[in-house]
Amino acid sequence: MDDHFIDYALLRYAGTEKYFFESNYKIDYPEGEVVDWYGYRRHNFELENCKGFIVEPPYPAKGLPWHWCTQWAEAFVPRTPALQLLERGFHHVHFNVFETMFNDEGIKKVEKFYALLQSLGFHKKAALTGMSYGGLFALRWAAEHPETVGAIYLDAPVCSLAFSAERNGSNATPAQVERSIGEAKKHYAAYNVSDCEGLLKHPKNPLNNYLPIAKAQIPILALRAGQDQSVLPASNIDAFASRMIEAGGNIKIINRNMYGHHPHGMDDPTPLTGFILQNYPDITE
Repeated sequence: MDDHFIDYALLRYAGTEKYFFESNYKIDYPEGEVVDWYGYRRHNFELENCKGFIVEPPYPAKGLPWHWCTQWAEAFVPRTPALQLLERGFHHVHFNVFETMFNDEGIKKVEKFYALLQSLGFHKKAALTGMSYGGLFALRWAAEHPETVGAIYLDAPVCSLAFSAERNGSNATPAQVERSIGEAKKHYAAYNVSDCEGLLKHPKNPLNNYLPIAKAQIPILALRAGQDQSVLPASNIDAFASRMIEAGGNIKIINRNMYGHHPHGMDDPTPLTGFILQNYPDITE
């Protein structure tokens, strides 16, 4: 090939071809650092002294649908719906309020995050991914604001505020008990209680505060890890699902009996993405 016909200047755009063509949407993303994230543009920012990010799809879908990973947003990403949804025009977001354990203070911070996204024109309802601790956070948010949630994918989820406090010599190894003591103390402080019973009876515990989700008929798909030794299924997803079913909620459980807590997601996450696409609200709403 004749070198005279090669425009080497174009090579500096290698890896950014996704954004060659302009979108019909002009979105004023919050100020902050823009970085590469799996080949997509990720906008990092801070709000309420918490770090968040918005990943920009090359061609935002009509109505600006969005996917929200509530916790562990850097874990097992290719196994989750995140990348496939970006390909389909969904924004992908995360907002880190982990230190609050998603108590009332955390909810207030996330309300401001949600308001920010609404100011950018995002759809009023999110598709939530709740892995492990993220399950607790997704359920807490959905119960407080069911009108903002279109669908929830849970994965080996924490569904009880007492999931750490309940660990003892009968259901955990000494090392697990030792780790759980520190986690339980964080929950005691966040929810202003002094013991496991206080967490179990707390009105904001998802095992007690599930009716708003059931009444709203929010579709939930949960991957249950049968060999999970980190988040015991019996007192978390099993207990939550039984309450939801009794209340007429819309929940489907996929049993992976030979799986432990990890890995989250699926080798091919297409079924998870399909669940969200099939259940996400009509974008004309």
